Amino acid sequence: MRVSALDSVRAVAILAVIATHSLSATVAVTQSFAFPKSLFIFFDFGQFGVPVFFALSGWLIFSLYYKQEKPATTKHYWSRRFARIWPLWAAFVVVYFIIYEINTEGLPTWTALLLCLTFLGWTAGSIVAVPLGGLTIQQEMGHYLVFWLLRKRGIETFLASVLVGYFSFYLVNWLVNSQTLGPSLNPFFNAWLRLGLFGSWPFFVLGGVAYLGFKWLSQSHGEKKQQFLSPTGGILLVLVLLFGSQIFYSQETPGYFVMGYVLFAALLGVALNQIPLINRIFWSIGRYSYFMYFFHFLVLRQLEKIIRDWGVLNPAESMNQNIVALFSIFIAATIISWAAAWVSWKVYEYPIMRLVRKRFP
Repeated sequence: MRVSALDSVRAVAILAVIATHSLSATVAVTQSFAFPKSLFIFFDFGQFGVPVFFALSGWLIFSLYYKQEKPATTKHYWSRRFARIWPLWAAFVVVYFIIYEINTEGLPTWTALLLCLTFLGWTAGSIVAVPLGGLTIQQEMGHYLVFWLLRKRGIETFLASVLVGYFSFYLVNWLVNSQTLGPSLNPFFNAWLRLGLFGSWPFFVLGGVAYLGFKWLSQSHGEKKQQFLSPTGGILLVLVLLFGSQIFYSQETPGYFVMGYVLFAALLGVALNQIPLINRIFWSIGRYSYFMYFFHFLVLRQLEKIIRDWGVLNPAESMNQNIVALFSIFIAATIISWAAAWVSWKVYEYPIMRLVRKRFP
C-alpha cells in the first residue's frame, strides 16, 4: 500500500535534484554565474535531495521488520526490491551503452555491461556513473543487502555494523594515502572508497529511526509503549548519528547540515501533502520519481544542445537572462521527465511489479 505522505517527500527530493542539475545546465550554456546569491544557493542545495531518498529507503526497510504483522520473507523482500529497481535500472544501463561511447578502461564491453547490470559498476572507476546518477542506486542496493544479512541479529548489530563501516573509511583512506598497500589490494580498497556507503548510511539510519519514532508516537493512548531500542541500541544510535554528522558530503558540506536539510525536506513534503490539489501533483511526481531521476539527465543534455544550437542566449553575463533560463530549463526538464515517466509506469514498470506481486503476494 502506497503512503501519500512518502510520495510527497519523494516529490520534494526529485524536484530538488532536478533543480540543482538545471542550475549546472544553465551555467554550462550561459558560461555565467550571474545569479542572485540566495537563488543560486537554493538551487545548489538541491544536490542534497539524494540523501532524502536514502532516508526514505531507511523508513521503508525498517518498516518491514517492525510491523505488527509477520516480517517479510526472503522471496518477498528481494522480489519487491528487484521488481521496483532492476527493470528500469537495466533499461537505462543498456540505453547508455547504446547511445554513449562508454570508456571501460580496458574492460571488455560485455564485462563492463555485466558489472553495471548487477549493480557492481562501483568496482571500476570508469563505469561507476553508468547511468548518470547510478552510484546512488548502487549504494541503495548495498543498504538493502547489509540490512537483510543482519536482519535477524537485531537493530543493535546493524548499528554496530555502521560504526564498523565508518571506521573502515578512515582506515582504508589512511592505507591508500600512505601507499602501503600492494598492487593487488589497492584496487579493492579504492573501490570501497568509491562506493562510499559510509557517506549514505547516516541518512538510511535517520529514516529508520524516524519510522521507529513514528510507530512509538502512534501507539494508542493507554497502550503499553513498545520498546524498539534497548539501552545499548540507544547508545549505538547516538554514536552512529554523531559520527555521521561529522562525515563530509559533496562539496565538503558537513553531515549535520545535510541531515538538517533531509529533515526539513521531509517535513516540507508532509506539509504539502495536506494541501488539496498541490498534494495530488506531488503524489504523481513522487510516484514517478525513480524514472524521473534517471531521465532528467538525458533531458538536460538535450536542452543544453538545443539552446546552444538555437543561439537564444547571449553569452554576456545578464542576471535577468540567467534567471529566466534557469527556471525555463527547470520547468521544461521536470515536465518532460514527468510525461516520459508516466508512460514508463503505465507500459513497463507497473506491469512488471503487478506480475511479481501476483507471484509473491
